[in-house]
Amino acid sequence: MVEKTKPKKILYIAMSLDGYIATRSGDIGWLVEDPDYDFYESFLEGIGSIVMGRKTYEMILSFDIDWPYGDIPCFVLTGSDDFEDTGTISFTNSSVDELAGEISSRTEKDIWILGGGVVVREFLNSGLIDEIIVGIMPVLLGDGIPLFLEGSGETELELLNVSSYPKGMVQLHYRAINGL
Repeated sequence: MVEKTKPKKILYIAMSLDGYIATRSGDIGWLVEDPDYDFYESFLEGIGSIVMGRKTYEMILSFDIDWPYGDIPCFVLTGSDDFEDTGTISFTNSSVDELAGEISSRTEKDIWILGGGVVVREFLNSGLIDEIIVGIMPVLLGDGIPLFLEGSGETELELLNVSSYPKGMVQLHYRAINGL
């Protein structure tokens, strides 16, 4: 009998050099677009589901663009009952442990932990992040919404890869070697 491959839960996100994922108002206009950055498309091919928080979901909707994740199932963690599921978007108040288990039973592809900070903290504190891929943008915001919120648990990491790009972005790829 062939054993089912367990999907990895991967935090893939960009942040400023000083650790912010957005300004206090939620603006991400400071993100650097680099035509030489070719990682995103290949990353997306390996993704079976996406998990994000309600604020991240609402921020994406505010961009006034087509839904950027196509047919990939998305799970939005929220404590609100104000949302209705659509074809590919499900709203849930499940714990991250329950949600990760449910998604893992449905797909062999990896799970993208999209953010924001509260979702990242919950996944880290539950020891559920397998890998972290973070693009560090060449900008200091000075203030904003931090990627790693206070109370995020300690997680030891092993560096897997470092890539740099002409416009100054550096991408770090880590594997979590302990789940706390």
